[in-house]
Amino acid sequence: MENKNTNLEEAEALAEMPEVEAVMGDGAAVAPAKKRKKPINQQKLQDNLWGWLFCTPLIVGTTLFVYIAFVIAILLSFSNYQEATPLWNFLGNIEWGSAAIVRVESGEFITDTSLIWYRYIFESTTQSNDFWYTLFNTVFYLIGIPIGMILSVFFAVCMSRDIKGANIFRVIYYIPCVASTVAITYTFQRLFATGGSGVINRLLFGDDSTRYINWLNGAQNTRPWSSGAIIYKWVIIIMSVWKGLGGTIILYVAGLSGVNASHKEAASIDGANAWITFWKIEIPQLWPTIFYNMVTAVIGGMQIYTEPDLLFSTNGGVNFEVTPYVGKIFYLGPMGNNPSPNCAYACALGIILALIIFVLTLFQFLIDSKMDK
Repeated sequence: MENKNTNLEEAEALAEMPEVEAVMGDGAAVAPAKKRKKPINQQKLQDNLWGWLFCTPLIVGTTLFVYIAFVIAILLSFSNYQEATPLWNFLGNIEWGSAAIVRVESGEFITDTSLIWYRYIFESTTQSNDFWYTLFNTVFYLIGIPIGMILSVFFAVCMSRDIKGANIFRVIYYIPCVASTVAITYTFQRLFATGGSGVINRLLFGDDSTRYINWLNGAQNTRPWSSGAIIYKWVIIIMSVWKGLGGTIILYVAGLSGVNASHKEAASIDGANAWITFWKIEIPQLWPTIFYNMVTAVIGGMQIYTEPDLLFSTNGGVNFEVTPYVGKIFYLGPMGNNPSPNCAYACALGIILALIIFVLTLFQFLIDSKMDK
């Protein structure tokens, strides 16, 4: 019986090998056996088709609005396109690298080659330096990232303990993440309103109107590092940290639940207290979650725009005290409050922002590679 099964398996294996030739008794060779075609798995084919169907909107959207848009932005950043003609007509008639005479928003006429906007950003002496002002505002807003990470880790550790009502607190802290940004901004406007109507002022100083803090006194368009501008920025940081706290807490709670319990037990047996266990056992195993939150927070923080614009009602304009870098790009575009849009200048600023984010992300990955060692 065993010999019969072995012979059957060998025959099937030989039948599937087209290179093997069967030899007849007289020594004549015959044609090799054809390889059998595998039957099509209809269920697998159907699953693949449905998978590609659901992925198509994402693929098309990413291709059109990310990759193609990025290439067009790079091309426009070396041109003199100011939204005077339709984009498709401009791209068809442009002479790349040719000299151009362009009037910038400061009223200055400049003539240069394809590097006109990059030279203008870093070398022009007649502009109002809003490039550096808005970049300073954006970098200042990044202060909220370490504050939010420390608070979220603290609350995640508290919620990961075996206490009653932990799930209720998780839901409560996550509510701001799903709430409307407009509603949150209006709430903070009422909290930090100037004078007696602001709840924060009332709590700090009561009815003493002479000691009120002008939390939201409106943009004065002064230097972004003045004392009043710093106060305005801290209001934005407080709101951003509070709004994004719930999402990072959930991620840290999930990360803490994946910490190896045997390692904590071994540390406890060796006499390690709770702080040493947290710092030496939990934090190293939580590092992938910390790294993910850090990278995404920096990328999102460098692109902040909605909160300052809504909170201080800049209406698409540039205010040196609060407007972030992306606000300057929006102002130069066709949807901004600029009477003479300058799309090529805006594209150049966008490319510089992309390079800054790339460098920051690369630096974080270098830190991650050293942590892995």
